[in-house]
Amino acid sequence: MLESNVIESFRILQDLHDQWREIGPVPAEMRVEIWNRFREATSKINKKHQEHFVDLKTEQKKNLEAKSALCEKAEELCNLEINSNKDWTSRSHELMELQKVWKTIGFAPKKDNAKIYKRFRDACDAFFNRKREFFGVFKEEQSNNLQLKIDLCIQAETLKDSSEWKKTTEELIALQQRWKEIGPVHHKQSEKV
Repeated sequence: MLESNVIESFRILQDLHDQWREIGPVPAEMRVEIWNRFREATSKINKKHQEHFVDLKTEQKKNLEAKSALCEKAEELCNLEINSNKDWTSRSHELMELQKVWKTIGFAPKKDNAKIYKRFRDACDAFFNRKREFFGVFKEEQSNNLQLKIDLCIQAETLKDSSEWKKTTEELIALQQRWKEIGPVHHKQSEKV
């Protein structure tokens, strides 16, 4: 009864039951009293053991609900239309916070635990695959934009020695306009170009 670990207490009780059967009979006048003491203690330990598993099931059910809510949030993040670096960074931090919270939640019921983990993992993987794809396309666009701006620089440099002021001014203004229409380049090359 004093054992704090319910599972260990139950295991010890099973050993005591085995010993009870092996020990011979007791005097008839003591048989009922001893049996009642043993049965009462057994009943209390069994009750604690059953309550432990009821509590465990309740806790696991709450864990499943909490994990389901995290899955919904992760899936929501995965399905958002995100079109900027800043938004991707912000949403990535949100998803990483969800992952941290996930790690603090205990197990769900055994039959649901693998399924709920897969659902969460799939949402996270889909989000980060979309992010990787976005940044792959974005870096390619930046690389193309850099090349376009370098081409404009070359054209502008060919005009620098021209003495046809009016024509050169118009052409430089047109080049500046095209420059503005070209999207951004990587910040490391932006000042240089």
